Amino acid sequence: PPFCPPARGKGGGEASKEEGNKDPNALVDISKLQVYDRNWDGRAPKEGDPKPKASRFLILVRHGQYLDTKKTDAERVLTSTGRQQARVVGRRIADMPYEVDRVVVSDMARAQETFDLIMKVLPDGTPTHVMHGLREGRPCQPIPPSRSGIFKQSSVDRDGARIDDAYHELFHRSSPEQDKDSHEVVVCHANVIRYYICKALQVPTEAWLRMGLAHCSCTVIEIKPSGLVSVRAMGDTHYLPPHLVTYV
Repeated sequence: PPFCPPARGKGGGEASKEEGNKDPNALVDISKLQVYDRNWDGRAPKEGDPKPKASRFLILVRHGQYLDTKKTDAERVLTSTGRQQARVVGRRIADMPYEVDRVVVSDMARAQETFDLIMKVLPDGTPTHVMHGLREGRPCQPIPPSRSGIFKQSSVDRDGARIDDAYHELFHRSSPEQDKDSHEVVVCHANVIRYYICKALQVPTEAWLRMGLAHCSCTVIEIKPSGLVSVRAMGDTHYLPPHLVTYV
């Protein structure tokens, strides 16, 4: 007959005796669980120092669909679908009930083109910044490995260092001088965004490939004044009509 484990808390076995002896008011033992680094950004205020009082919101936008069969970055421009996606996400960002404080973008062609279409619907004078470190790459070896297999160590060392440098520039709690919440849009790439989600939540970064992000999806990460990080949305596409939701 198939194996059926005994029901918990029933019968006269040792397991039921152990459960019967447990304190029903006992708390979970967290001594063997992951320790959360509350000073992950190195900016936790010391005792007596002024404390941050505002949240920082990062809206991570994956670029639109592009010609992924082309060889060079310059040739990998947006498809007609990708341009439509960029216009829709631009309108979505423009309609949000807050002012965009800055738009940061990768220097790759498909991100730049998405950025240009987004900027057409944002207010003139919105600050912008091009960040080379946000280029697509292989931030670390995913587990389980992708269909590509095990990455070259040299590729991971090169891309990982660059992507981490950009992370440290973007991800940190607000300064004590910041009086109100800020909102920054970051237009970049799926590998980078997925890796940043893991890194910001302090979960194993090798899990980044277990997530999928659609083109022109929005991932919203809040960095609270305390330094705690919360993912408010991941890969959100509700503003895109079904025919514009694409992954490849």
